[in-house]
Amino acid sequence: MKVVFHPEFPDDQRKFQAGYAEISPGLAVRFRQEIDDAIEAIKASPSGAGHFVNTGSVIVPEFRRRNLQAFPFFVLYGWTNDTVIFGSIIPTRADPLNWLTRFPER
Repeated sequence: MKVVFHPEFPDDQRKFQAGYAEISPGLAVRFRQEIDDAIEAIKASPSGAGHFVNTGSVIVPEFRRRNLQAFPFFVLYGWTNDTVIFGSIIPTRADPLNWLTRFPER
């Protein structure tokens, strides 16, 4: 399976991780570990690792969100039979539909 990261994905991770580092270096490490764990779970089972993105009127099955366990964020990703595309790390209070622009046209 091919794995692709949107060019801004690492910047998202660094930005939110830096915010946690200001509170505690250990918290930043835990945040990074949760992101890494989510990525591995998604790569292992993209069809079962997250929830469908719901637009309010339709479910978009090719895009999913994987919630982090201890942090109020999720990983937004898309997938096909042979490719997983990691789009963003998003605060749970944000609307994931605003971030779908990071993915190529469906």
